[in-house]
Amino acid sequence: MNQYIAKMKSLFIIVLSITVLTVFGQQSKDADVPEAVQKNFNKKFPRAENISWDKVDSNYKVDCIFRGRISYAEFTPEGEWVQTVIDQDTKRLYPPVAKYINEHFKKDKIILAEKATRADKQDYYYVQVGKKIKGRKELATFELFFDKTGRLQKMKKPQGMEDMTIPGIDEPNTDIPAEVISKWQKRFPKASDVQWTKKPHPCDTVDVAYIASFVYRDRETKAEFYPDGKWIETRVKYEEKNLYAPVEKYIIENHYDDDLEIAEKVTRYDRKDYYYAKLTRKGTFKPLVFELFFNKSGKIQKVIRPESLRNEYLLTVDIPPLVARKFKGRFSSAKDVKWETDKGNWVASFNYRGMPTTAIFTDSAQWVQTVTELDIKHLYSPVQRTLDKNYSGYRVTYAEKATRKDRNDYYYVELIARKKNLTPQQLGLYFDKTGKLKKDK
Repeated sequence: MNQYIAKMKSLFIIVLSITVLTVFGQQSKDADVPEAVQKNFNKKFPRAENISWDKVDSNYKVDCIFRGRISYAEFTPEGEWVQTVIDQDTKRLYPPVAKYINEHFKKDKIILAEKATRADKQDYYYVQVGKKIKGRKELATFELFFDKTGRLQKMKKPQGMEDMTIPGIDEPNTDIPAEVISKWQKRFPKASDVQWTKKPHPCDTVDVAYIASFVYRDRETKAEFYPDGKWIETRVKYEEKNLYAPVEKYIIENHYDDDLEIAEKVTRYDRKDYYYAKLTRKGTFKPLVFELFFNKSGKIQKVIRPESLRNEYLLTVDIPPLVARKFKGRFSSAKDVKWETDKGNWVASFNYRGMPTTAIFTDSAQWVQTVTELDIKHLYSPVQRTLDKNYSGYRVTYAEKATRKDRNDYYYVELIARKKNLTPQQLGLYFDKTGKLKKDK
């Protein structure tokens, strides 16, 4: 940090040369400017206007109008670019800078604002503020230096006010590498309220990862970077009303009474993007926590749930791979699949060809049976004839067909009496695969 402050002191000297032509500056004509300097300037500032060259020590400085803004650039005699300083609209400052000014100099006048982009990546913002002081006719000028994240790093106070407390100057950034801050700023321009932290990284070649927490496009956001500035992932927080539709649908269907604590969209460098949701449910002694992971299309991929509920909310990814493959091969167009366990078997409930269906598989992936709900208006003809002949006083309320591995296929029909004096009031009838009545209960 001391090294950084030292650099800022040297930068302050440079900035003074931007705003006021120093007595050390030497006027240079275009003819005196080395060809390499002019070539790189023209490349970096095409179609610049009102060009004026000077020398600062051994370097060459140019003032110009570039893209409608007053600009300043500095080059070494060999033509290497050192820095660019561009005049900023005082009413549209970088949000973190504007926030600081608004909090501590709200009633004061912003005289000048500049943004410096440097070859050594020590970018910064410079603001001059005029403050009305009692007993002074002229405004007292404060010069503020902010780092590239918008944190105040140095303030030059007017003569006689050197002992004035500087809010925020004792809260500098942690030791975040310049490359990390630079890459963060390029990825998230106009972000505000940034706070930096770091955490151990499991990779053998990387000790830590750096995490920026900030507000971007009105959303709470976190971004993680490697020490060399390479972006790892971004997590954007979403409110329940703004959830991705498939994610919202799953939560409504499976966690309607649970409280949504966190919902995030995670974008990753390896393109393995996903959605994350954390929900809680009131428990006997403490809240039950569910963590849901969805792929980028919104399909549930993983659920971390309390051990006491391990047999609930089973997913395709929870099922043994062989069972999952056998199910997919048999019911490739199944929709809304939900799993549970029963007596050591795996039971899938789903919608297949428009009808509610249940399929059972053993732990070794052997198919046991499939039960499909039937349309009660279009029953198997032999079954319907038996009902018309022997059970005309009843109406059908439910019907299903079971197809079994042992070939003991059957039809099952539930009936309810049309009149209150008919006994029994309810019946359950089983028919064999040919439609012949087997028994009733």
